[in-house]
Amino acid sequence: MEFYGYRRCSTCRNAYRFLEERGVRVPFHDLVERPPDEAQLRRWVKALGQGVAPFVNRQGTRYRELGLKDRSLTEDEWIRLLAQDGKLIKRPILVDGDRIIVGFDRAQYEAWTGGR
Repeated sequence: MEFYGYRRCSTCRNAYRFLEERGVRVPFHDLVERPPDEAQLRRWVKALGQGVAPFVNRQGTRYRELGLKDRSLTEDEWIRLLAQDGKLIKRPILVDGDRIIVGFDRAQYEAWTGGR
């Protein structure tokens, strides 16, 4: 199991703390310091099966700064952008093989941790 987030993000810190409080120890990978490469992003997109949209941080400052709301990008273009700038990636991302949760949803985390 792997946890991908941004250390300065309060939602990521809360999600990580949620896991720790239930005895789930996972490595914390900082998406901003080291964004995933295109191959990793493609694996996640395929595993989640919902296209690239769930991985795009549409609420973030970088999204607005780059004017992405008004642009129509292909999945390949999105993946290239996300691999270049981790702040464009919605976080946190919890990965266990082909199981992925994007964002912090307590109910999904509870189900994943078996209600610990």
